[in-house]
Formats: sequence, structure tokens, C-alpha cells
Amino acid sequence: VGWLKTFVDEAVGQPANLQSSPHKSLPMLDKRELIAGCLAGAAGQTFGHPLDTVKVRMQTYAGGIRDPGAWQCAARMLSEGGPRTFFRGLSIPLLSKSVEQCIAFGVRGSADRTLEAAGWHPGRSRSGLSGAVAGATTALLLTPVYLVKVQLQVSAREGLSGPFVAAYRTIANAGLLGLYAGATPILIGTTIGYSCRFACYDKAVEVVKGYGVGDTTATILGGGVAGMATWASHYPLDLLSARMQARPLQVDGQGAKLTMLGHLREVLREAGPRGLFRGLGPCLLRAFPVNAVIFLSYEMSMGLKI
Repeated sequence: VGWLKTFVDEAVGQPANLQSSPHKSLPMLDKRELIAGCLAGAAGQTFGHPLDTVKVRMQTYAGGIRDPGAWQCAARMLSEGGPRTFFRGLSIPLLSKSVEQCIAFGVRGSADRTLEAAGWHPGRSRSGLSGAVAGATTALLLTPVYLVKVQLQVSAREGLSGPFVAAYRTIANAGLLGLYAGATPILIGTTIGYSCRFACYDKAVEVVKGYGVGDTTATILGGGVAGMATWASHYPLDLLSARMQARPLQVDGQGAKLTMLGHLREVLREAGPRGLFRGLGPCLLRAFPVNAVIFLSYEMSMGLKI
């Protein structure tokens, strides 16, 4: 991580040290949090991408096929394209997840220190608010990356040989703003999700440690629970954003571009309220181990002398 350390050193300077310099202004970001978040994101994405692909295919009815369950969807993917199908579109999410978690942990830490300086006491409110700031920031910066990932995951090799081809086709068909299809549900959902994520993580670790559990086990359990809470808190919004990004040019009966509310009405008409939770099973199945890996990797990286 030498190149990353050099870049972050130049960009944000040294880590915060509030105790030793109480009269200095708060640094915007802490380089250790940025680097640890980057490493944690890469580890989590590699571990969880196969189940994420299953989730997206179930959400969007990829190829026009409605599999009755996650196992049937996974079996069909395996028969059609072999094991590599589960890792289709990994390159961009691997990079984006590293950047996403770099931003999320870095912004969350900065927001938390700002709230602390403003007199907020440690607790779920402070953790939730700092997490919401981190979620909104990642959503604003990474919506185009999410769109490319979704299109690669649902495409049946329809000329999309890679992420840059997918991005180029979107721009050619819908202009630069086409890369921000699904931005509204992503912004709302990610803000809610990250607020729940960090508040639940801090509380879960505190509760688990109360039973005499060690730090490593508490981090794994706390991270897993936080991940499941994150997705459960905003899953319908994630489903709507995935549908909007898989079909950014879809129009309604009057020829107008289908909005978030239009996709919501379409889901309710096709499958009722249960349709908003299609694919939730593989999502939660993935959320626990992936976030356990992310938080464990983050805490271990924060312990390194970076």
C-alpha cells in the first residue's frame, strides 16, 4: 500500500491527534481511516461479489427470466456461463468498493470528530448521524460506478465487453446524466443504510463485549449484524435503483422516462408489496459475512503502523 500511503499523505496530511493539539483545527480526513477503509472494501467486495450478482439478477429479471429463488438463479447462471459468471463485472466494483469504503470510513471518522468537538456524547445518535453523512457522500460520488456494475451483472454479453464499454453505451444513449440513473433512491437509501450501519455496529460490539467476548469475535459479530441491518433498512430503495440502472431508457405508457415512482408502481402491479423484497434472501446471506470481513479488515488495518 506504499503508493496509496504516499497519495493520502499528500492529499490530507497526518492523522488527527485531538488530545495533543486541542487548539488546532480539526483535519478533514485521517489517512489511516482512508487506507484501512480502502483495504477493507477490497476484501469485502471480493468475498461477496458472487452473491451480489445473484441478488441483482433476481431484482432486475435479467434476460427476462424470473427465477423462483436464489438457488435456481445461481444454478441457471452456473449452467449458462460457468463459475466466471458469478464474478462478471467485478473489476469496477472492486475498485469502487475500495474507494467507497475509503470515503465511508474517512468521512464517518471526520464527521464523528466534528460532532465530538461540538459537544455530542458517544452513542447511537452520533454514530448514526456521522454514518448518514458518509452514506450521502458515497452516493453522490459513486452512482455512475453503481450503474456500470449493475449493467455488467445483468447483461447477457450483449456487446458489453467491459466497464468502459458499458459506460460509453450509456453516455451515447442518454448523455452524461444517464450515468446518474437511479441517483434518487441511491442517495436516500445509502444515507439511511449507512446511518443504521455505523449505529448498529457500535451498539452490537458494545453488547457482545458485555458477554465477555474478545475483540475479534465482537468485531465479526458486530460487523455482520450491522451489514444485515444496513440492507434491511433500505432494501426496497436498492431494488428500485437497480431496476432504474439496468434499464435507464425505459419509458412508461405515455412515452415518458420511467421515474422511481414509475418503477415502484410497476413492481407493485407485477408482484405486489412482496416484489419490493425480491432477492432479499441472497442479499442478507451476503451481508453478514461481507460486512464481518469489512469491519474486521478495517479494525486490523487500523492497528497497523501506516
